[in-house]
Amino acid sequence: MRSETRLLAVAGVVVLLGGCVALGWRFGPGFSASDETLFAEPPVVVLRGAECFLVWTQGTSPFFFEPDYRVRDGRLVFALVAGASSGNLAGRHREMKIEGARNILALRRGGAYWWERGRASDTRLVKLAVETEAGPGS
Repeated sequence: MRSETRLLAVAGVVVLLGGCVALGWRFGPGFSASDETLFAEPPVVVLRGAECFLVWTQGTSPFFFEPDYRVRDGRLVFALVAGASSGNLAGRHREMKIEGARNILALRRGGAYWWERGRASDTRLVKLAVETEAGPGS
């Protein structure tokens, strides 16, 4: 009986975690980049030589999240659909490296946008600032 209880508990945790992860796999409009519980200020893209990063300071929410990105219509589009309920990252500086030649080309040619849900069922793309950071010795 004891092993059955343990097995059920483990299965329950797997189902819950699987549900959170599955939500994060769906790319689409999500939370607003101006949501102050998530972001102290809207995220920006920082270019450091040949490398590119999405940079933000986490808002008051302590929970871990990391936006996703895809090329859409020649632009690099970011979205945040789900987060996880672990860690305490409130107020921390965060960065996410943007990888892949196709993604960087779309960023440089078409710009960076945040895909968010609007009121009711509408969605919108919000242009993100792109900043160039001078390297050492510049």
